[in-house]
Amino acid sequence: MNRLTLKIIAITTMLLDHIALIFFASDGWLYFVFRGLGRIAFVLFAYLLAEGFHHTKSIKNYLLRIGITTLIIELGLLGYYFISKENMLLNFNIFWTLLFGLFGLYLIGRKEVYLRISVIPLIIVAELLQFSYGAYGVLMIVMFGLYQNRLTSFFHLIFLNLLFIDWPLFELFNISEMAKYPYLQWFSVLAFIPIFLYNKQLGKYQLKWFFYLFYPAHLLILFFISDFL
Repeated sequence: MNRLTLKIIAITTMLLDHIALIFFASDGWLYFVFRGLGRIAFVLFAYLLAEGFHHTKSIKNYLLRIGITTLIIELGLLGYYFISKENMLLNFNIFWTLLFGLFGLYLIGRKEVYLRISVIPLIIVAELLQFSYGAYGVLMIVMFGLYQNRLTSFFHLIFLNLLFIDWPLFELFNISEMAKYPYLQWFSVLAFIPIFLYNKQLGKYQLKWFFYLFYPAHLLILFFISDFL
């Protein structure tokens, strides 16, 4: 299974997740299935971003591409806010989390100790600004980037899930109100089925900009459809 296949799985599960979020009633079984499968998407994006960090020829150009995409999406969300009055700025744009995670890896790779330490406030800011997946997402990217062994990355995901998901630890200690995510987030571990099958090959087609544009394009189409239903 090559990198192109992982990307296709990631955008497909993301699409299913957003279809359920926008169109399905939250008490239906189809909502549960689509949203459960949707938990796979971010883990794959985080893993692929960490892979890209290690293989890119220019980390600065990589950061620039992610940054430009982030701003374009945010401008789109700003326009949608003026039209619909629905505020999804910052917390609906997953590219903020990807940008912070990639920047965190860049900082950790620097020799200066003060730059490495600055990853900590970066994670805190992501959580305070309520980015999509917040500290959980940025930490996942950083951990995947620091430790390339797939089994190690799998256990890091388990560790993060125990820290952020209400079941089982938060429920066990009767403090589930402190958890950020419900048990549905445990479906995220399914992402490691394709990750363990990943052969480190790029795939026949790169389609780099297609995957950058898919995120804002599919959201625009889904919201457009929902406004006219």
